[in-house]
Amino acid sequence: MTTTNAPVYVLIHPDGRAEWGDRIAIAEKELGPHGIGRAFLTDGSRLRIAMSDCALLLTEEYAPNPYASTVLALVAGFPAGAGAETRGPVILFGWDPNNEWDSTRPLTGAERGIIAEALETAGCTTAA
Repeated sequence: MTTTNAPVYVLIHPDGRAEWGDRIAIAEKELGPHGIGRAFLTDGSRLRIAMSDCALLLTEEYAPNPYASTVLALVAGFPAGAGAETRGPVILFGWDPNNEWDSTRPLTGAERGIIAEALETAGCTTAA
């Protein structure tokens, strides 16, 4: 749950629940015990993705996450069905290379709007 009006991430669960937040360490705990992999959403993007390093290998432990796949595709500017496979919880966050603490930054209003629209299109539920 976010504690400010400036979330730095959205955490998307395999059951479609999505949570906005401002402390990425809290969301990272949801990714599981197998390490965290991070990647840019697109080349040159200031948005990054985080999920378990082993989610695509340990298919018995990490449920498919078609919600995150759809959201990531839409936010990246691709059709909903063009998203890569994702498994387990997935974090989409604002990245700041100059933030030496946790490399995050608040999502801009435009980014929050695009992400919110993608969450709705994907059928995600968010807390009020």
